[in-house]
Amino acid sequence: MKRTFAVDPWMIATHQFHPEDKRLQESLTAIGNGYMGMRGNFEEQYSGDQLLGTYLGGVWFPDKTRVGWWKNGYPAYFGKAINAPSFLPIRIKVNEQPVDLAKNSFRDFYLALDLHQGLLTRQFIYEGDQVEVRFEFQRFLSNVVKEAALINVKATVLSGKATITFDAGLEGRVANED
Repeated sequence: MKRTFAVDPWMIATHQFHPEDKRLQESLTAIGNGYMGMRGNFEEQYSGDQLLGTYLGGVWFPDKTRVGWWKNGYPAYFGKAINAPSFLPIRIKVNEQPVDLAKNSFRDFYLALDLHQGLLTRQFIYEGDQVEVRFEFQRFLSNVVKEAALINVKATVLSGKATITFDAGLEGRVANED
């Protein structure tokens, strides 16, 4: 059995990134506050396989049960969580080149979910054309103000010269996957 994360009572952490395990990592690093929840997707663009997910409590769709045959006790409908528009996307460019871990070279990957604090952190060193940049991300959903979320992104140029741009926005073209 392959171990994806280190074992710790209050921390889910890994220094490994395997694209084939991306959806599992997203599931295991999901955060929520009882009002909204979101999968552990990357903040920046990621062109590889992933399952985007931001969900709001109480927002659902009554989907007809598909069992192939009717059986006593099965409901006619079940509540399907609807994927809400995402406030997560931050398009990041280094010297006009998009940061995308499916396409770019990087090293020193780290992903952790502090279960005690509810803080999701991630960092890596982007390796571009004659430039290296450390990116650090933090994400938190507030329990005090249920509608509040924090995304903190820090970029540190380690070598070379870099112009770094951040373009944050909303992604409304979301869909559920059945």
